[in-house]
Amino acid sequence: MCKKVRYARGRQKKGQSRNIASEYYVLDAKVQPNLDHIEQKRKEAGCFVLLCNVYLAGDGAQTGADLLRAYKEQYTIGRNFSFLRDPLIVNDMFLKKPERIEVLGAILRMALLIWDLIELLLRQHVLGNNVELPGWDNKKTRRPSAFMMSTMFAGIQIVRFGAICRLTMPLTDIQCQYLQALGLKQQHILSPDTPSSYGE
Repeated sequence: MCKKVRYARGRQKKGQSRNIASEYYVLDAKVQPNLDHIEQKRKEAGCFVLLCNVYLAGDGAQTGADLLRAYKEQYTIGRNFSFLRDPLIVNDMFLKKPERIEVLGAILRMALLIWDLIELLLRQHVLGNNVELPGWDNKKTRRPSAFMMSTMFAGIQIVRFGAICRLTMPLTDIQCQYLQALGLKQQHILSPDTPSSYGE
């Protein structure tokens, strides 16, 4: 503790000391870091538990650092699986039986795999052909996303007359570019059983 004084207002007379109005104490402290505790927390933060089926020795063996690096490069996993934890998705579904929950989880995981596959094909097309695709606000991009592509096809309508399917509006040039990037044609929208160029 350090003692401090607060002087009264006004000028003191010649030869007299200043009048003290009040006294107060100030805590005089210094922060000393707990180095042992900090080191323990640093080690805990640096510990990353990763379960895998990769061997540590023999053919195809990888070190822990290699596995962690490969895992962190798969940024789309964490980004897309946050969709499954979204309260707007989880809280709006009411399933009573555990087997139905398992089936729903499998469907959502397959949907995410298809979502990632679409993005992979788009970016492979961009890199392989050294082209750009229309992005947000029709600006060209070399990193198209599946979400970006899905917005390009919003509002598309198909009418069916017996076994014949037709688009209500012709595809735009942007939509055709995205179909070409996926190795698809307009017929694939109207007839899903038609083989694509990637499947041929």
